[in-house]
Amino acid sequence: MLADSFADAIWKATMATKSGVVIKSVGGVFTVMTENGQKFVCFAPKKLRYNDFDVVVGDKVKFDELRQGKGVVSSVLPRRNKLTRPEIANVDVCFLVLACEPQPDLYLCDKILINCFQEHIEPVIVVNKMDLSTETLRQIKSDYDSIAEIVGVSAFDPSSINALSKYLTNGKVACFAGQSAVGKTSLLNALLPDAKGETGGISQKSGRGVHTTRHISLYMVGDGYLVDTCGFSLCELQGIRSDELRLYLDDFVNVAHGCKYTSCTHTVEPDCAVRAAVEKGKLSKARYERYVEEFNELREAEKNQH
Repeated sequence: MLADSFADAIWKATMATKSGVVIKSVGGVFTVMTENGQKFVCFAPKKLRYNDFDVVVGDKVKFDELRQGKGVVSSVLPRRNKLTRPEIANVDVCFLVLACEPQPDLYLCDKILINCFQEHIEPVIVVNKMDLSTETLRQIKSDYDSIAEIVGVSAFDPSSINALSKYLTNGKVACFAGQSAVGKTSLLNALLPDAKGETGGISQKSGRGVHTTRHISLYMVGDGYLVDTCGFSLCELQGIRSDELRLYLDDFVNVAHGCKYTSCTHTVEPDCAVRAAVEKGKLSKARYERYVEEFNELREAEKNQH
């Protein structure tokens, strides 16, 4: 007993503090990978896990190494950014995946784009299932060609998948976002076969995607990292006032210098250059209508706060 206690004391005194990136999170258990590729299964105290510095995939953390590849997270290092849906930290690129099936939810697409610009994340719109239809790519380009890079791919065409590789360089972290069943996991499997993610399909009853990815994981792809994320169909704008929303739509900003008022919200003000551009077909009418809906949504939420 005395020998065991002495050995424990020696081990605790030499316990190493390491740093790494959280590459997986399941039920409060975190897989952390160090710079040399070592992986540790780590736990975090509740006071750390449930305050403003929740441990999420992509976080850079310090942890105390325990025995047999285990550790305890001691601190979360400052983040560059954090997405809430999906919940990931320190993201450089967001692959916003759309497809011909299920029907693209462009209202959700706009919100994700705004979230990316708010968090200084480069958005790349990926139109998947090009083997089924090219019409969706044409539609997306008509609305978003001046806003973000757009890439048409098919998970069954390796040459098209290679177009995504240029965004996975220099240690950049890229994530997938979008509706369920648009093929995010199929694209991950094409980029990284060892991931072996489970793929789903379209619900015959609802016509919507079936959720198959139940947790978030980060994988090394080339010189970068790729995060497999759960599909989702709801996204709320956070930390943006209604009168600021216009600033996150670059195509509107490029036209707004012609508005009569510098603070024009492009909704009811007279002599609005953005509305005039919409009427002349220079800006997407559908995108403008979605903007007005988002603006009214934020304005209503602000009223309810008072």
